Amino acid sequence: MKKIISLAILAVMAFTASAQLHIGGTVNAWRNGSEHETTLTIMPEVGYTISDNLIIGTEIGWNHFHKKGLNNNLFGVAPYARYTFLQSGIVGLFVEGGFDVFAGKTSFENGGESDTATTFGIGFKPGASFKVSEKVTLVTKFGFLGYEGANDAAKAAGYDEGWGLRFTGNNIEIGFFYTL
Repeated sequence: MKKIISLAILAVMAFTASAQLHIGGTVNAWRNGSEHETTLTIMPEVGYTISDNLIIGTEIGWNHFHKKGLNNNLFGVAPYARYTFLQSGIVGLFVEGGFDVFAGKTSFENGGESDTATTFGIGFKPGASFKVSEKVTLVTKFGFLGYEGANDAAKAAGYDEGWGLRFTGNNIEIGFFYTL
């Protein structure tokens, strides 16, 4: 038993010795004037660089959605694995796979509030990274391929449920991370 515990401790030490911690995050802002719709998402993140091609991490953040008399404020978590499939100089192309869960309340123009609105998704996001320095990397993610769902309270507040491939302004995220 002592040998198994010792091997487990050595494996964890080897993993953390080669992994690099990073902190950062992304932001997404979108205004659709014809629909009087505004979306703002702020997602701080923490992650580990496992190898030159693989990063795992999680984002924890806030999503605000406003449309014609209703306001949604949802808080969520989004763990991910990011695989860089092409690295050329300072530019890298990656695909990020993960899932997210957001929950919160919807406030209506008449002063009422919804039950807890919950949204969730699972899928892939393509992106690009730009290494500005040894410690700072700019990141952009665009598009989504997967499934997004919502409970009845979230659907009543304007969130959709569906699956497929989507490239819209709502899917563009811009951010950075700093390697410690």
